[in-house]
Amino acid sequence: MTTTLPAPATETANAPAPRTGGEMIVDGLRLSGVRHAFGIAGVHNLPLYDALHQRGGIETYVTRHEQGAAFMADGYARVAGTPGVALVTTGPGITNTVTPIAGSWSDSVPVLVIGTAGEVPLLGKYKGYLHEYKDQHGVMQAAAGSHLVTRIEELEAATVNALSAMQSGRARPSVLEVPIDVMAATASVPPVRRPEPANLPVPDAAAIRRTARMLHGARRPIIFAGGGVATAGAEALLLRLAERLRAPVLTSILGKGAIPDSSPWAAGCTWRTSSGPADGYPDAWRTADAGLVVGSRLTGMATRAWRLPLPEQLAHLDIDPSEIGKSYPVTEALVGDAREGLIALLEELDRIGATSASKWTADEAKSVRDADDALGRERCADALTIVDQVREGLPDDGILALDQSMACYWSVRHYRVNGPRQFLYPAGSATLGFGLPVGIGAQVAAPDRQVVVLAGDGGFMFTSNELATAVQYGLPVTTIVCNDNAYGMIKASQERRYGGRVIDTVLRNPDFVGFARSFGAHAERLEGPGEIAGAIKAARHRQGPTVYQLDIVLEPPFH
Repeated sequence: MTTTLPAPATETANAPAPRTGGEMIVDGLRLSGVRHAFGIAGVHNLPLYDALHQRGGIETYVTRHEQGAAFMADGYARVAGTPGVALVTTGPGITNTVTPIAGSWSDSVPVLVIGTAGEVPLLGKYKGYLHEYKDQHGVMQAAAGSHLVTRIEELEAATVNALSAMQSGRARPSVLEVPIDVMAATASVPPVRRPEPANLPVPDAAAIRRTARMLHGARRPIIFAGGGVATAGAEALLLRLAERLRAPVLTSILGKGAIPDSSPWAAGCTWRTSSGPADGYPDAWRTADAGLVVGSRLTGMATRAWRLPLPEQLAHLDIDPSEIGKSYPVTEALVGDAREGLIALLEELDRIGATSASKWTADEAKSVRDADDALGRERCADALTIVDQVREGLPDDGILALDQSMACYWSVRHYRVNGPRQFLYPAGSATLGFGLPVGIGAQVAAPDRQVVVLAGDGGFMFTSNELATAVQYGLPVTTIVCNDNAYGMIKASQERRYGGRVIDTVLRNPDFVGFARSFGAHAERLEGPGEIAGAIKAARHRQGPTVYQLDIVLEPPFH
């Protein structure tokens, strides 16, 4: 859609100094607290890059592909909890961001892509101007929602409002398209003011009371936590609620870390492969007689295509009312911020006062999860060794960014996380190539924490060129490439479904050690999965990136 914003009020004193459109965008970014941006300068967005150079205050990271820029912005946002920003040019530049921002949309990650469009008089004419695509705006609007800003007077306000909207209500990515003549033009426009933070919605008090009584009186209460818990900063409240109710907490992929996995009430991630044979859930969870869903869409990925058994007595707390009741029927709709909702529930439980009726024991909940780990170890001991070794090698606050590979699938189910924003995974898009650039963005957001990327050979090659960015800026991200010379999961699916017949899933790969060294990264070959922990610890003290190649064939996580 085309954004038409009211022009800022005219100052009564001296006229403001003239600014270019690029300067107005940069001023809007600075006003909104943006301090890092990823992207590629093109001939059309040079006014923006010159403004970045002149204004200062925002560190820029040049990437080797626009896809990498948007992935890095996504990784930055997932760890920082504030919007990531990608800067690109017209046509192929901006449409190269479609895959990552579509994933950001699926996972509710705040990413702002700022790109250019053709000159205003030529929009929609398709006369063959440089980088002109058929309906660029429609493409970006479909991917994540796009605002085409055609008046220079609106540029700073549009930038500020886009970033503000991402931090009030449900987080989503957004695109600003700026015609090149608007970005290069000059105008005297008063600076805008940063909007006041919006009040967070609080669930209906009567619904909170009914939910608290329902959960308090349940003999087998259960909690399901999603990524909205971390977005709201509500992890400590969730742990208090689980302990107060004596309720196991299941999580989606995005919810990993919503409750510390060291807690006996942490029941693990519900992800199961949707393409394999029957892969059920522990019978214990089927006994639940009341449940609370917090900050989750209850997606097909989180519930194995909605096969996860959830009790009929179910309350759903989410900031987005359109998600409540969409996938599972609910008895109580709690529309509001997860933090505000959990505070209200805990206060109501304090008013009730009595001990919860729950018959769960901490040992029982823990034993169910331990049994699931044992099944995984029986299925593929090497895969669980990789998971255990990565956990041992990373510090408690370390960040694991995952691509799509056998080792990554096993990690989703079995890797233990003790805090939010430590497990980065493309839950909605499941896209190859996510790991390395997202890990780079995470490292920029958290320069004092160790970031490890776990990838397969296929996914790594999608975006391996971004090693150049990590080398250029001395970012100490560590990548472990589990190499089976194949698109391993797809190859396994072919073999299982088509009598062992395989086509176009076997790969001819480079020597990943030599490949990484050619960029200037440190690189070594590991002889077995048992060496991973020591390798991660050794990489912690290096300047710049490290790549480890581990040649290994893993079984898929099917039962």
